[in-house]
Amino acid sequence: MEIYWLWLSMLPGVGPLLQKKLLEKFGSAADVYHAGEGELLNIEGMGEKLTRRLLAARSLDEAARMQEKVQRVGARLLVLTDPIYPSMVKSLPEAPAVLFYRGTMREQSCGVGIVGARRCTPYGKEVTRQAATFLAQHGIPVISGMARGIDSYANTACLQAGGYTLAFLGCGVDICYPAEHRDLMEAIVERGAVLSAYPPGTEARPEYFPRRNFLISAWSYRLLVVEAAKKSGSLITAALALDLGRPVLAVPNSIYSRESTGTNALIAAGAASIYLHPQQLLPLTQTVAGGGDGSERSGTEAVVNGKERPVAVTAEAAYCAQALTAPEREILDLLADTDTPRSAEELAARFNGDKKYFWETLAVMVLEGKVESLPGGRIRSVGRDLKY
Repeated sequence: MEIYWLWLSMLPGVGPLLQKKLLEKFGSAADVYHAGEGELLNIEGMGEKLTRRLLAARSLDEAARMQEKVQRVGARLLVLTDPIYPSMVKSLPEAPAVLFYRGTMREQSCGVGIVGARRCTPYGKEVTRQAATFLAQHGIPVISGMARGIDSYANTACLQAGGYTLAFLGCGVDICYPAEHRDLMEAIVERGAVLSAYPPGTEARPEYFPRRNFLISAWSYRLLVVEAAKKSGSLITAALALDLGRPVLAVPNSIYSRESTGTNALIAAGAASIYLHPQQLLPLTQTVAGGGDGSERSGTEAVVNGKERPVAVTAEAAYCAQALTAPEREILDLLADTDTPRSAEELAARFNGDKKYFWETLAVMVLEGKVESLPGGRIRSVGRDLKY
């Protein structure tokens, strides 16, 4: 009954929030179409004016024309009731009732979002290539926007490594934007999917990209921002991810680089964790409580650094606890035998190995969040309840 979904998605003045209310009340798009005036007026947010408009639009002619266009360009619909529509996305109030896509949608399509500057540096390209390749090798979808720069490098590297990637567009799925990415777009369609909230034939417009950025964030259980200028779409995507409760990681870079002002600002503001290695992109491990769908929005709280924080924040600590070097394990052992933070100098004095190596190891552990640096040069363990 795709024609009814198309009709619902094309109703003027009826956005995702109201679409969901209608679907919750009537059960299906077809039932919404056949609903009576009195039933519609009982829906919160409808009102007499909008109800009359909906009743006046009770024709499937335009939807039929759109259905023909969808079929002609080789697109398909992903509707809210489809089992492959990810639960971590459909639960969001702003999730579209209908998405258009070309390619293949997997049952588990959520993954790691990688976004960044269009004018990226060789450093940013290499970080992106390494991260996307790692994800592909671990069977984790790469989510991006097929834009120039970091986005397209993420999609490309994932495909080259034999992985599965999704690209969300700010135009119809039959339109390639930017035009020079035609080959990349077809490669994504062949081994992944391109998706859009906008119907085929929709040209790219600046006002369409915030919605596309929302979908990138919504489909990502974790977002990696590689490079971003002070004002950029990547920072908008990061802000949307944070609003959704998705952990954001940012790649640190030179303070003199224009392409890193945004990422460095995210880190400085505490909005993003410092990205140091691809293993930080892995889903939550079994050592951390959470939902099995990778959404990291279970609502479970964990104590981190003496404060209650969402369990998603402890994901890196869970990984780190399973990937300790011998010197790191020794430092954590020194911290584990007391509830009182130790000074760095005391730890160094008790450390059995090379003291120079101790300071290098401790610095990396602080950056990776394995230990916390407190005022006065004191060090405290993070996640002492984790097994290592």
